[in-house]
Amino acid sequence: MNDPFVFAAPTESLVQPLTTSGTRPSIHTSLYAYGGVSAPCLMSWVGLTATFVLSDRQTDLRTIREDALISRSRCRATKWFLDSGKDVWIQVDHDIEFNPADIIRMAELAHEHQVTVCIPYPCRTLPPRPALRPKIEHLDALKAQVSKADSAQELVPIQMFASGCLAIPRRRLVETLETLSEPTVALPYRIQYCKDPASGEFPSLWMPMACETLPNQWEYLSEDFAAAMRMSLCGVEHYAMLPKKPLKHWVDYPYSF
Repeated sequence: MNDPFVFAAPTESLVQPLTTSGTRPSIHTSLYAYGGVSAPCLMSWVGLTATFVLSDRQTDLRTIREDALISRSRCRATKWFLDSGKDVWIQVDHDIEFNPADIIRMAELAHEHQVTVCIPYPCRTLPPRPALRPKIEHLDALKAQVSKADSAQELVPIQMFASGCLAIPRRRLVETLETLSEPTVALPYRIQYCKDPASGEFPSLWMPMACETLPNQWEYLSEDFAAAMRMSLCGVEHYAMLPKKPLKHWVDYPYSF
């Protein structure tokens, strides 16, 4: 029986072959367009698409529209990336202003080192603080990075990424999904595949969860922290990258470091 609440026939997600030519890595980009886009953020996207057009790199861009669950949007986008055949998955939120060259560099570093790479951006708080979860032993290095100090390193290890500006290499994502989908993996870490009219079937990588981050202390992990935790269990390392131009997190005005 057809779903009575689906008014249009679901579109099939076309599975493409893996990239074999062009400048590597090939890139699949997800733009999470949940609302209006400010002029500076729109110009960032114009610059990125122009960079893609002028390159022989295989790229595609997919817009992710409104959904009541951000976590479901990211799970759905995971399936679309896997179907794209591209080497690296870039995710950028609609309210992030960026330098297109930094996005390309982020993808290249993720592909080269086979790690996740994100560019730090501030939460909408005063004083500003990074949306990511730092590693205590690398906190000074992260502070130097976001302040663009002379001693700043290009890559700094972090504990959990924020997905507003993030690059994930295909191989490590596939390894995570294969490892955590085994029935012996305990919940809530196990990856389960959910039927979906928009993508066919997607993995639950981004499903939020409660996790014992400290002895006898449970923490609710949002969709990006939950995905980072699951990938960490499979040996995937996470890094923050030093951009040429610091990101700005827009609402009516920009938050920045």
